[in-house]
Amino acid sequence: MKNIKEFIINFIEKEYQCEYAKWDIDVSNEEYEVFKDQAYSFMHSRSSNPFGRARVLEGLLKDSKKRALAIIKLKKITPRTLFQIKHYQNPILGDALKRIVTGDYLYGCYVSYPSRGGRELYFSSIFYVAETNEGLKIIYEKSFNSDTGIWYHPVDISVGTVMDEGKLIAVEKYQAPVEATSLADYNKE
Repeated sequence: MKNIKEFIINFIEKEYQCEYAKWDIDVSNEEYEVFKDQAYSFMHSRSSNPFGRARVLEGLLKDSKKRALAIIKLKKITPRTLFQIKHYQNPILGDALKRIVTGDYLYGCYVSYPSRGGRELYFSSIFYVAETNEGLKIIYEKSFNSDTGIWYHPVDISVGTVMDEGKLIAVEKYQAPVEATSLADYNKE
């Protein structure tokens, strides 16, 4: 799992740089496009690009109150924490994912939210990574509701989701979350 850990750590860094650049008014739109492309390069091209800036920057430049809020936002942005990676075999994938995944393995990378808030460190997402027709890529993201302790699919389209992770082969744990529902999920097996 060393290569998966390296892959997701590199993504986390590029995502952080992209999110920071999004709110930094000293970064031009052209410069931002480089950050956006670098972060998106870790995702399969069938995925919509979650990185964008146009409206954000336009609003910041026109409104001094929004510029002040951007400064506050910049101070809260932080790289995600990688809690654990779970290695699965023979996942059940929606039809769209079946067409792009080329192997029998799936890796669930459990991460925190990409900014600081008033809550203790908690799960935010699982980035599912697999070998695809484009190489190693993030193929899907699942979200965690820390209030209920339940994982949920952010979109209700079964063709593009990980229906079942498959057989758990191995788990590597790196850092435990602090928030109670996340910690309970982290400790169960």
